[in-house]
Amino acid sequence: MTDETPEFTHWKDAWEWHAARTGKKLDAQSEEKLLAQIQAGRYDDYYQIWYSLRKKGSLARCAPLLLAVLRREKGEAAMLTRYHCAAALFYLLGYPDDPIPPLRARAQWAYQGEEARQQAIDELEQLLRERLAAAG
Repeated sequence: MTDETPEFTHWKDAWEWHAARTGKKLDAQSEEKLLAQIQAGRYDDYYQIWYSLRKKGSLARCAPLLLAVLRREKGEAAMLTRYHCAAALFYLLGYPDDPIPPLRARAQWAYQGEEARQQAIDELEQLLRERLAAAG
C-alpha cells in the first residue's frame, strides 16, 4: 500500500479507500489503545475504530466504556457514533447486525426522546450485568 492517494470519481470509492487505510492502522493497535482513544473521544472519521474493537475486544473490558459512550454522546450530531458504538457492543454481546435488536435501536436512536434513550441504556446496562455475571 502506498502513501499516495489515488484520484476518485465517486465519493463512495474515496470513503472506502480511506476507511480501509484507517481500519488497517487501527487493527494494528491493542484493545487497550483503542479503548483509550474511545475514552478520550478520539473517534476516526470513518467509524473504523468500532470495527477494530469488535475484532479484538472482550465484552468484559469493552462494555463499561461503550455503555458510557452511549450515555454521553447525545444529539443528532452524535447519531452515527452511537450507531457504530452500539453495533460494537451488541456484536460483543453476540447479536447480529441484522436485524438490529430492538434494545439496540432504542439505545442508539433518540426517536422517542433522550429520556427514553437513556432508559434503554439502563436496560442495556442491566443486560450487561447479567451477561457478565453469568460469564463469571
